[in-house]
Amino acid sequence: MNTMQNALVAWLLFATLLQTTAIAQQAHSKQQLSSQDLQQQLLSEEVTELTTDKGSFLTLQRQALTSYTKGTAILVPDWHEHAASPDFINPLRQQMNEYGWHTLAVMPPDILLTEPSANEADYQQQLVQRLNAAIRQADSQANLIVIAKGSSAALLNQLFATEQLPAPAAFVMLGAYLADVKLNRELANHIASQSVPTLDISHQRDNRFVSANLQLRQQLVNRNLKTQYRQRQLTGTFYDADTHAWVLKEITGWLHSIGL
Repeated sequence: MNTMQNALVAWLLFATLLQTTAIAQQAHSKQQLSSQDLQQQLLSEEVTELTTDKGSFLTLQRQALTSYTKGTAILVPDWHEHAASPDFINPLRQQMNEYGWHTLAVMPPDILLTEPSANEADYQQQLVQRLNAAIRQADSQANLIVIAKGSSAALLNQLFATEQLPAPAAFVMLGAYLADVKLNRELANHIASQSVPTLDISHQRDNRFVSANLQLRQQLVNRNLKTQYRQRQLTGTFYDADTHAWVLKEITGWLHSIGL
């Protein structure tokens, strides 16, 4: 190999290293920037950092605004959102306080899109660690419910079904999906096989993966004789105040119907 070839190989290795470093820094900075923005925008008493083996992560805590406390609602955004996402998560983390619930919104792990299969496994592992940290932060003597959105909701079904996470008193899914036809069908099996009382909320304007298997989910739930499952599909304008109010009403009404 001549000098020019050596130089070319060295340059290619250096360029690859720079690209890998840039991708990692981009993912890290995205979560870091979101955390910094939330720390500046929100009251300091709401912002808390919890720790896992992978490092610390931001959570947003609010106390119940009633004379009684029903328990803690852990809220998990979709993978590309933050802990105060305006798409359901932030309204719910504030409004649930008026119904006797402490709320704890969790910043989801970062995921890189360059290696989906490897990143999905890493995302799931980090999700387990963050949920366990949030559960430890919650009052262990009170009811614990989980409200999750999108792919985070889908993965949590698998974690509950395989007992990698302790089962909450109730689980609310908002537009649960996985962006793969086979995995999205497997999601229906996970919903039917985990024993957690589950409210499955979707919207007519959700992406195609959400609506593709709603009927299959209900069929498998019926086959497995899972009694505490309710499926609700919303209509209307996406993510406006009326839809947020509708979702809140569906959640609080369903929780009341199962004794929470």
